[in-house]
Amino acid sequence: MKKTFFLTSISSILIVTLFISQSSYGSVLLDRIVAVVNDEVITWSELRNAIALDGKTLLEKVPEGQREEAMRGLEKEFLSNLIDMKLQVQEARRNGLDVGGPEITNAIDEIKKKYSLTEETLMRSLEAEGMTPGDYKARLGEQILLSKVVHFEVKANIVISDREIEEYYNANKGAFEGREKFRIRQIFFASARDDSRKTAVGARAYEVMQRINNGEDFSKLAGEYSEDPSKQFGGDLGYITKGSVLKEVEDMAAALKTGEVSKPFWSSAGLHIIKLEDSIKGEGPDKVKDRIKEILFEKAFDTKYREWKAGLKEKAYIEIKL
Repeated sequence: MKKTFFLTSISSILIVTLFISQSSYGSVLLDRIVAVVNDEVITWSELRNAIALDGKTLLEKVPEGQREEAMRGLEKEFLSNLIDMKLQVQEARRNGLDVGGPEITNAIDEIKKKYSLTEETLMRSLEAEGMTPGDYKARLGEQILLSKVVHFEVKANIVISDREIEEYYNANKGAFEGREKFRIRQIFFASARDDSRKTAVGARAYEVMQRINNGEDFSKLAGEYSEDPSKQFGGDLGYITKGSVLKEVEDMAAALKTGEVSKPFWSSAGLHIIKLEDSIKGEGPDKVKDRIKEILFEKAFDTKYREWKAGLKEKAYIEIKL
């Protein structure tokens, strides 16, 4: 349902625009509102900045003459993501959640420690990405706020009972008993028919690895890139045992540590990138209780997170002007 304060808000933006300094007047005229989300707006420049920054890997190999067309092709997907984020940030504020300066500082320190960055190398990295320190802190603060509200609204409300754990174990005994088993996810590229195709496949795999190394979600990338039916499940192949998959995949899984992602490797079927989610050595229910709880929690979270986001949209006023 439309509310009059949305129109008032938009009118106020237009009035403020008239008082912006003459030096920036031209750039303001080129900007426009592409979406209204409750009492806030998303501008075309915000959308394009998001595509330029977060879609950099997708765009870096696009010829310069085709770059504008490629960016336009990404606008709807990125606008949907921005709307989701805007709704979640608004919900966080309604719940009285915020992020203090010390939290952002601590997060930056953790990032520097994790990736062995000095202040100088961090600044150079930001400059290469076209970001100022202020931009980076703002984005990081927003991510922390999103993490808080998702925990508050979704994760904190998920309870996994002992009965659920027992039922899962009984239904999946084969995954916990007998020979060693590995639970893996896979991003798969079909076998190359010629050298040129093989080169192209290798380039795509390299692009995916870059995105994985930059912290992007493996299952999301599997859904986007994999040429295997498991892509609809985020590349999840479930638990595999010796002899149940290609030997190259089996050997690579055995060489990985839990949570580790392999480098791209070839088999007779094609090119693979795998992630080891879990490994089991014939353990009983008591030994795998925590592991099963994590599996059930992950499944419950995926479902409840989607439902929560859908609920935010249902209650919101959203007008897309793209």
